[in-house]
Amino acid sequence: MKKLNFWFITGLADAESSFVVNIIKDDTRSTKYNTQVSFELNLNYKDKVLLENIKYTLGVGNIFYNSNDKTYKFKVSNINDLSNVIIPHFKKYYLITQKRVDFELFSKIIEIIKNKEHLTKEGLQKIVNLKTTLNLGISDNLMKDFPDTIINERDVYNNINIPDSNWLAGFSEGESCFYISIYKSENSRLGYAVQLVFKITQHYRDIELLKNISNYLGCGRVEKRKSKACDFTVTSFKSFDEKIIPFFFLNPLYGSKSLELENFKEAYLIMKNKEHLEVQGLEKLKNIKDSMNTKRENN
Repeated sequence: MKKLNFWFITGLADAESSFVVNIIKDDTRSTKYNTQVSFELNLNYKDKVLLENIKYTLGVGNIFYNSNDKTYKFKVSNINDLSNVIIPHFKKYYLITQKRVDFELFSKIIEIIKNKEHLTKEGLQKIVNLKTTLNLGISDNLMKDFPDTIINERDVYNNINIPDSNWLAGFSEGESCFYISIYKSENSRLGYAVQLVFKITQHYRDIELLKNISNYLGCGRVEKRKSKACDFTVTSFKSFDEKIIPFFFLNPLYGSKSLELENFKEAYLIMKNKEHLEVQGLEKLKNIKDSMNTKRENN
């Protein structure tokens, strides 16, 4: 097992985690409802070891496998573990995406449960009110069951400065993509040109976050798509040489994305040494490209 940097865990959580609150009918309870809370981090089956390292580092939680979508879930549902480990962790190593809003709501709900208020109708109503702006809100059925529910406007978190380089490494583990573009080109002696690409895609509401990532790394461009998405993209070889490769040398990845990064570095060195301008070097790049990302899963 490996102890991970706490900022790395937060960066990955900003990308892939959920703060979950479920209110389920239960006639055995005095309120006729059971409140279930958990912190969850879902990753592809290739990242089981990464989740095990997170569990080892935090010292709480369990890991479950879902055979339907081939994912592993790190889950913390014990109220004491949530209150004494998860909440303090994210208060010290804070989230910076809009997930920070979910965390703040979740923290208030945990406090209500700790104080046993959820065992009363009034306390349960407080939780339902908070849940209306947590994640995707509440269901129509829950709204019908709690007709006095107050729907508040969801807060917007604006402090999106990158707090630590390890946060960005963790966020990249969850959200980034390394790939090699090989395309036909009349200007190339071999008839093909090669471009390295590093990309992070987010919902357009987080465009300022991508701009801050661009400023933090000192490279790349941020562009809005026609859909509700935006991209931070790096394609300049100089930027890879001076910014991206050195950054990930100092701030390594620990999950399956690290395999993509290693292949990406191989391609970078081939291009740095100008080998891609010869047939043998271009074939090396094609072979690397054919072993990355989704093609890796199929091999």
